[in-house]
Amino acid sequence: NSSYPSASIYGLQICFYLSTITMRAVIKSNLAILSQKIALLDLLVSKHGATKASDAFQKTCPIVGASIGQHYRHSMDHVELAALVASSAQDASMHRQQLGDLHYDLRVRGGTLEKDLVESRKRLSDVSDVFKSLNATIDGGNTKITTATSVTVYFNLAADDAAEIGLPSTVERELGFCAHHAIHHLAMVRIICLQTVGLN
Repeated sequence: NSSYPSASIYGLQICFYLSTITMRAVIKSNLAILSQKIALLDLLVSKHGATKASDAFQKTCPIVGASIGQHYRHSMDHVELAALVASSAQDASMHRQQLGDLHYDLRVRGGTLEKDLVESRKRLSDVSDVFKSLNATIDGGNTKITTATSVTVYFNLAADDAAEIGLPSTVERELGFCAHHAIHHLAMVRIICLQTVGLN
């Protein structure tokens, strides 16, 4: 009977429903992590003042072998890239359109973003705004991201081979991966805070 929705329409509706739930979950996770990072920078400034906080941000922990700034920059390279690809999905004209590739290992090490606390905080705030915009789009029922919104992610997986390996994935999966990856780096940052910069 043509008056009833087809099974394929029901399937599409379920796909959108599940995708919305998953997207909200991974966006919430990433926003919470970004909020924790901003709160830590604000705590450093509150406790030590701007100049000493900047020094603490750059100070290498002998146990971890890196600074807060280095861990922030590294994890933010991943989160920012995935967030921008997710945001670009809103401009796709078709739900199953292939988006751009994610090259996680093509990033610039060192530089301002792991040494300048103020610039790092601004980056965190800017990426938070991207996630908030995605949330608003989902809440408005206008999201074009589904479980079928695919991307290809590239990694360098061998020390003796510079060639990247491409793997099929989805926007949601990559946002989940970036949150998981950031949690690992926050665990390293906790050690630096306890052992090197005088926070407990």
